[in-house]
Amino acid sequence: MRRNKLNTLLQDESLLIGSREEIQKLATKDSARILVVSDSHGAYSNLLLILRQFGVISDALVFCGDGICDISKLISNAVDEDEIKAIIPPVIGIVEGNNDADLYPVRNVLSDEPYYVQLKVPIFNVLEACGQRIYFTHGHRNSLYLGTGEIVSAAKKNNCKIALYGHTHIAAEKLGEVFTINPGSCFRPRGGQKPSFAMLNLTKNIGFECIFYELSISGSKTFFPARTF
Repeated sequence: MRRNKLNTLLQDESLLIGSREEIQKLATKDSARILVVSDSHGAYSNLLLILRQFGVISDALVFCGDGICDISKLISNAVDEDEIKAIIPPVIGIVEGNNDADLYPVRNVLSDEPYYVQLKVPIFNVLEACGQRIYFTHGHRNSLYLGTGEIVSAAKKNNCKIALYGHTHIAAEKLGEVFTINPGSCFRPRGGQKPSFAMLNLTKNIGFECIFYELSISGSKTFFPARTF
């Protein structure tokens, strides 16, 4: 039997996934935890492991591209699997990576007809949480191997002081005019790192911090990225 929580898996006109009520609630919360994941590249089990460990305590999931097939599978499986429904945060943000398409089929969470609907995947998007605007993109169109300058400019253009990205498969953060965060890859890390992801903690009118985790079946542990990019 389908539960009301499935309504939160609908794609809003903003292209965020979640009910309008949950999206607006996130924007004005006093504190929030944003789970940031990227570059799963078909490793659905790794995405599921992260959500089993942190999904319930997260207010939103931002997936920074290259693995939208895993997000599509997650949403489709949630239609029939209670355990998966329970660990999905109420708001999800997705963006297209260089190995992703811009449309993906997902199970229709409201009706059996049509059986599938199309999930639209933008190149970038903005999420609002605790009064903060958060820009996120994959980064493959932003000359990342020359630095994060183009992403910083894009974030500023969208009135955002936080920017999330992926693509390099290297966990990194850099504090400046815009706080840039790359959670690393949860499947194919580079630079000597282990599979990783991040949690962005925000407090309204106070600030934010980012905690990085090395993915582990026995319990993911915090770490400090060895290098910034």
